[in-house]
Amino acid sequence: MKRHLIPIALLVTALAASACVKLGGKPLEKHYYQISPARTAQKADAPRGIVLMARRLSVSDLYNTRELVYRGAEGSVESDFYNMFFVNPGSMLTTELRRWLGESGLFSHIIEPGSMVVPTLTLEGTVNALYGDYSGDRPAAVVEMQFFVVDESTADNAIVFSASYAERVPLADADPRTLVKAMTQGVERIYAALETDLAAAPLKD
Repeated sequence: MKRHLIPIALLVTALAASACVKLGGKPLEKHYYQISPARTAQKADAPRGIVLMARRLSVSDLYNTRELVYRGAEGSVESDFYNMFFVNPGSMLTTELRRWLGESGLFSHIIEPGSMVVPTLTLEGTVNALYGDYSGDRPAAVVEMQFFVVDESTADNAIVFSASYAERVPLADADPRTLVKAMTQGVERIYAALETDLAAAPLKD
């Protein structure tokens, strides 16, 4: 019986190895991307006396994945196993939002949950869409976000600011790198609009 164990083991190993490569070609490689919006506007002349806590952005379940998401015709949705964000989109976009708001100079401090500093106001947000839309003749990157500023010092956690933003950036081709670049442009536009609206909002100091 033992003499059959080695051939069987070799067969299992060979099958496992073949599953990891594309038959008749080179192994498929994964590619990793980051959305890193660049803030280029002038910094505010003087910060408002507000300590803003920026909570982690939540992401719609449909797009809460590291894999790039594509929407096609007739409601089809696909994720790309070989083209991915380097980290979860919620963490990635939250880090970039905190950096953006810090560079804006609008607030005296930007803090994270868990800080010993008591915030004046709290910013919450949701990423409602983050995908490549290939359902029609004009493919585009779609980015949609919603934000709330909450005064947690009030008994009912009063909402003192709310806004929704949606961007659709056309794609020149179907390359995943083109999609991520367009997504980055969409996020830049949304963060810039949010900054402008927060600057104009009657937030308490």
